[in-house]
Amino acid sequence: MKVFLAMPFSQFCENDEEVVIENRWFFFELIERVKELGMEYFLAHEREDWGAKYTSAKESTVVDYKAMQSSDIVVAIPGNPISGGVHMELGWATSMKKKILIFLDKKHEYSPMVEGACGLTHVKYFYYDKMISTELISSVIDNLKKEI
Repeated sequence: MKVFLAMPFSQFCENDEEVVIENRWFFFELIERVKELGMEYFLAHEREDWGAKYTSAKESTVVDYKAMQSSDIVVAIPGNPISGGVHMELGWATSMKKKILIFLDKKHEYSPMVEGACGLTHVKYFYYDKMISTELISSVIDNLKKEI
């Protein structure tokens, strides 16, 4: 089983360049826990070497879209400020009828389109208090376990 990890990029970066070292632990821990489940994964952050190897917008879009096509389930964290890239990926996942687990910040409002995606495909919503946290990682992993 392959999971597509749709997560914001720029809000984890300093000067919109590379993912800040202090924030990378979140992704490393999440990836490690996904691997422990025996799952393959796709994470654009890793593909672009945490911002050190940006690809063109066209290339990134094509590669990410193909990864979405080959994925079985999507874990989406739209973030705050809300990530336009994650919203695109949610649109793809919805149109492809993927299973989607969406993790939303309790303190923020989201587009009705995000909240209404459950009318088009299998979507489950979960809420968190803090994005970069071990609690969110545990919630993602616990809920992925229920889907495999």
